Amino acid sequence: MIVLLTILSAAIYYVQYLIFHQTENTIFYLLQDLAFVPIQVVMVTLIINRFLNVMETRKKIKKINVIISTFFVEAGISVISTISQFNRNNDEFCRHIKANELNKKNDYKLKKSVKEFKFDIYADPAKLNELYSILRKYKDYTLNMLANPNLLEHDSFTDMLWAVFHVADELQTRGDFDSLDKNDIDHLSNDILRAYKAIVVEWINYMSYLHDEYPFLYALAIKKNPFVAAHNE
Repeated sequence: MIVLLTILSAAIYYVQYLIFHQTENTIFYLLQDLAFVPIQVVMVTLIINRFLNVMETRKKIKKINVIISTFFVEAGISVISTISQFNRNNDEFCRHIKANELNKKNDYKLKKSVKEFKFDIYADPAKLNELYSILRKYKDYTLNMLANPNLLEHDSFTDMLWAVFHVADELQTRGDFDSLDKNDIDHLSNDILRAYKAIVVEWINYMSYLHDEYPFLYALAIKKNPFVAAHNE
């Protein structure tokens, strides 16, 4: 392609010479055009490429958010609702997650509130079977999401999936929940707390994205707000 374009350019200049017989003008305009080549390279490299990179980044972000939205619709809300049962001060926590604050302007404040909140997570053996059933139900789904290359650039969401998967793995390893000792319960409580914090933060990101980008989807998603439901019970 480069060779063909070069030959075509030379042919055009040759035809110009045959018609007008002005070698000096031809060389003058050739050099003048060459003088602008560096500027054109700068424009293409710094401006056009940057614009293309921005567009590509936006496309990737949109793909990632579609994946995240699918996760919460298919599995995330059920996982949050089930894990919430292990938080002994869940009613108090629900007051921190207000529906009218779920937007990009306030998501930093909400996420900070989640990270600083004093959760009282207790891995109650009587409730672990239900949690294990839910996590086992979505285990293959979670693994498939972890294998999605689009999520490689979203570290926090990937870390959340790993935290949830780790809880499922720990529960599978423990076996008989009725025979758990204090060390086992404390260990599981910490694992559940880590997964719970992570999934709530990602849920806030997801809801604030819907609020600002897709209000009609947000209106539907807010009806399934697990914290509002839990608080109203």
